[in-house]
Amino acid sequence: MDKPFAYPPIHIMYSAFGAVYKCSADGKMYALKTEGQDEKIQLLKMEVFVLMELAKAANRHFCKIEDKGQCDIPKCNYVVMTLVGKSLQDLRLQQPKRRFSMGCSISIGIQCLEALEDLHAIGYLHRDVKPGNYTVGRPDLNELRKVYVLDFGMARKFAHEDGTMKKPRTAAGFRGTVRYAALSCHLSREMCRKDDIESWLYMCIEITRGKLPWRNLEDQDEVGIFKKECRKEKSIKQLFGGCPRQFIEILKLSDSWKFFDTPDYAKIYKLMKEAIVSTKSEEFPYDWEPEAIKKAEERAKAKKASGKKGSSSSDSDKKKEESEKKKKKEDKDKKEKEESEKKQSEKKAPVGAASSEKVKNPRRATK
Repeated sequence: MDKPFAYPPIHIMYSAFGAVYKCSADGKMYALKTEGQDEKIQLLKMEVFVLMELAKAANRHFCKIEDKGQCDIPKCNYVVMTLVGKSLQDLRLQQPKRRFSMGCSISIGIQCLEALEDLHAIGYLHRDVKPGNYTVGRPDLNELRKVYVLDFGMARKFAHEDGTMKKPRTAAGFRGTVRYAALSCHLSREMCRKDDIESWLYMCIEITRGKLPWRNLEDQDEVGIFKKECRKEKSIKQLFGGCPRQFIEILKLSDSWKFFDTPDYAKIYKLMKEAIVSTKSEEFPYDWEPEAIKKAEERAKAKKASGKKGSSSSDSDKKKEESEKKKKKEDKDKKEKEESEKKQSEKKAPVGAASSEKVKNPRRATK
């Protein structure tokens, strides 16, 4: 049996470039990615190259390559790397309101930006920044607070070996995922570092408030128009409602940069930390940690119990209200009856008085 399958594989998922398996060797678990050698676009090769470059420079938020190569049966390229935990997208969808708590989302956003800063530092753009391409570490390795960035198949080298930036192409095809793509993508412009950051911000907004305003639109051009519209003062709340005000400042900062500008990562980190303070949020524990899950369950139970008590109290109040209504109606009916009787009696009184007057004053009557 060929080399990669010395690791007994268990299929996990299909990805943009092929299949992903969970495998083991020497008592340790790994991820095994494969891609057919006959694929027209070899994304896995780019992934391996980027990860190797990152290993030389920094490894704060990246998987480590354990093995790589080719096999003949099946005919594919493969890479064995760090096995990680759930994606931020999966974790978000597991939350009751499909969003993270404020402190958790801001803290996670900081880690995700650190990963992009490290990637940009070696001269590469990610070009497909989204919650599905970020994961947390495995609980058995005590890495539930560590974020990893994945999938570099769409990455592109934006700098020459001497560090100078490549000139932008006149027109570039759309790259990435429509929901999170930067405005430049919709305008067919060459992407740069600020575009990765714009996509990162859209991701931060989604994990904070649970949705993006254009989530139900399918047409790529319509989404682009919506993103442009959300920059206007009258529409800005559609995008940032429920988010810290610092997110708006980050978008304005990002929009102010030009193609060749180096993003001010330090300024963004400062704004993110200010957001934690201004919203009076706590970073830890993260929402998927056992401690946070236990607290959430206790809150849910307390709310449920309070609901039952409130329901009982509500029934009592309802009965009291009905009783009061009944009494008011009875009082009203009684009053109306008394007034009716009084009117009848007043109606009869003048007739008697007139008859009496006729008898007493016959002459006046004759007149």
